[in-house]
Amino acid sequence: MRKTLSAFISVTAILVTALLAAGAAKADDPAPLVLKAPPPILAASPWRVEFGTRYWFSSGNHKYDYYDAQVPGLLISRLTFGDLTGHSAETFFRVDHESGVFLKGFLGGGTLASGKLNDEDTVAATKGPYSNTVHVQSGGSLKYVTVDLGYNVVETRLPTGQPVRISPFVGYNNFHERMNSFGCAQILAGTEFCSTDPPNRVPYPTSLDGLDFDVAWNSLRVGVGGEIELMPALRASLEAAWIHSWMWNTDYHNFRPEIRGAQQSGEGDGFQLEGLIAYDLTPRFSVGVGGRYWQFSAPGKDHGERLFNNVIRPIYSFSQRYGFFLQAGYRFGGPHDPTGAGSFGPFFGRAEAEPHEWRGVYLGGHVGYGFGAAKDTTLSARSPEAAILQTGFQAPFAQRSDIAGFVGGGQIGYNWRLHPLVVAGLETDFAYANIGGSFGASANFGVGDTARNFATSTKRLLESLGTVRGRIGLLLRDDFMLYVTGGFAYGQVSALAALGDGNKFCALNFYCSAGAYSGFATGWTAGAGLEYAVARNWSFKAEWLYVDLGRQSYQINAFGGSVLDGFPANFAASSASATHLIRTGLNYRIDWPEPAGPVIVAQ
Repeated sequence: MRKTLSAFISVTAILVTALLAAGAAKADDPAPLVLKAPPPILAASPWRVEFGTRYWFSSGNHKYDYYDAQVPGLLISRLTFGDLTGHSAETFFRVDHESGVFLKGFLGGGTLASGKLNDEDTVAATKGPYSNTVHVQSGGSLKYVTVDLGYNVVETRLPTGQPVRISPFVGYNNFHERMNSFGCAQILAGTEFCSTDPPNRVPYPTSLDGLDFDVAWNSLRVGVGGEIELMPALRASLEAAWIHSWMWNTDYHNFRPEIRGAQQSGEGDGFQLEGLIAYDLTPRFSVGVGGRYWQFSAPGKDHGERLFNNVIRPIYSFSQRYGFFLQAGYRFGGPHDPTGAGSFGPFFGRAEAEPHEWRGVYLGGHVGYGFGAAKDTTLSARSPEAAILQTGFQAPFAQRSDIAGFVGGGQIGYNWRLHPLVVAGLETDFAYANIGGSFGASANFGVGDTARNFATSTKRLLESLGTVRGRIGLLLRDDFMLYVTGGFAYGQVSALAALGDGNKFCALNFYCSAGAYSGFATGWTAGAGLEYAVARNWSFKAEWLYVDLGRQSYQINAFGGSVLDGFPANFAASSASATHLIRTGLNYRIDWPEPAGPVIVAQ
C-alpha cells in the first residue's frame, strides 16, 4: 500500500513539475504548442496504371494478286511492294482493376522510308507477253491503333516467389499503309511499258509518281498474354493474338484515269505476336526492348465492276510487318503501391520519390508523328506551250500533296524557376525526319484524232528538322507542368514534280517535263505541351508543334529533249513546307554540384 501511494505521489510530482515547466515556457515564449499529426496511412489503390512511349523500327511487304474473271486461278497481274522500311512512334497504356479486368492499347504512326515495287503484268502467258517493271517506293506512311479488353485469370507467385500473370483478351486493331512508287525500270527489254524502245524514248524521270496503294486492315483480335519476373527488376512478357480482318484498298494508277481510284475489298485471317523484356530503373520507371510480328491476308474482289461492264475480278491481298521496338514506361497504383497515387484525386500518379527539381540543365530524346497541313504545289507557265496546256486544262495550276511520317531526335535545354508555379526555359532540338507524301493524277483529252493522256505528279518531303524555342510553363502540381512554346525552326526539305503525256511518257514526239528541289529552309514554330515528372531527375513529355518552313521554288523543264509540237513545256513550281508534329519524349535533368562556400582557415 505504501509502495502504491509512493508511486502515485511520484507520478503526480512529475506531472506537476512538467505542467509548471510548460507554464514557465509559455510565459517566456508566447508561441502556442503545436502537435503534429502523424502522416496519413494511404490504402493501396484498386487501380494499377502504366503508360509510356515507344519507337518501332520495322520492315515488311505487301502483295496484291489480280485474277481473271472467267478462268479460276488465272493470275493476270501482281503488285509486290517489298523491303518497306518503317520508322514509327507510338504511345501505350494499360489500366488494371483489382477485380482482374484490364484495358490496354497503343497508338502509333510513322513513315515507310524506302522500298520498291515490282509490277508484273500478264503473268499467265496465255494473256500476252510477260512484263516486269521495278519502281522506287518513297514517301509512304503507316498508322495503327489497338485497344484490348481482358481479364487476369492468373495473377499469383510461383513457388520460387516470382510474380506471374496470364491474361486473355479481345480487342480491335486498325493498320493503315500508304505506298507511293516513283520512276520505272523495265526488267525485260522489248516490252511497251517503260523501256527505251523505240529508240526515241528515254527512261522515265524518277520524279514520276506512277502508282500508289492505300491499304487499311480493320481486325478483330482474340488472344492471350503473360508476364513473369525473371529476377528482381527484370520482367518478360509475351502475347499472341488471332485476328480476323476486313481489308479495303484504293488503287491509284496515276496515268490510267479510267481505272485510277479503283477499290478492292476482302476478308481473311492472320495473327499478331509481341514480346518484351523490361528493366525497372526504379520501382515505377522502366525501360525495355521488344519485338513484334503482324500478318494479314484476305481473298476478295476488285470493284472494277463500276468501270468494266460490271465484271468482278477476284483478288488476294497479303501484308506483313515485323521489327523491334524500344520503350520507356511508368506505372503506379495497385496493391504494392500504398502511396495513394493510384486513387483518383489530387495525388493521382504522383511520383513517390523526392520532388522533381525543375530548374537547371536537362537533355533527352523524342519520337513523333508528323502530318502536313493542306498546302498546294503551285505551277506557273514559263513557256507558251506550258500556258496552252494550262488554259486547256491539260496541266494543273496547283496540285495538293498531303504528307505524313516519322520524326525522332534529341533535345537539350535549361529551365528557370521564376515562381513556385511558373517555369521558363530555352530548348533546342534536332531530329531525323521522313515526313512526305505525293499525289498523281491524269485525264484523257482528244488531240486531233488521237486520245492523249496528260498526267501530273508532285511530291514533298521533310528530311530533317531542328528548332530553337522558348518555353513558359505553369505547374498545376509540383510534378506536372503545362507549357506553351515557340521560336525558330530549320530543316532540309525536298520537292519533286513531273508532267507529261502518260500514253508515251517521255517519247520525243510527246511532251515530258520534270524538276526537283533540295535545300535548307528556315521558318518558325509554335505549340504547346505537358511534362510529367516521374522521379527527381526524370520526366515524360508530350507536345504538339506547328512548323512552317516557308515555300520553296524550283523549275520544271523539258525532260530528255521531249517537246510538245516542237516546243518545250516549262513551268515554275512553288511548294509549301508546313507540318503538324505530335511528339513524345523523355528528359533527364542533370544535378550540377552546388557551388562551394568560402573556405575559412584558422589562424
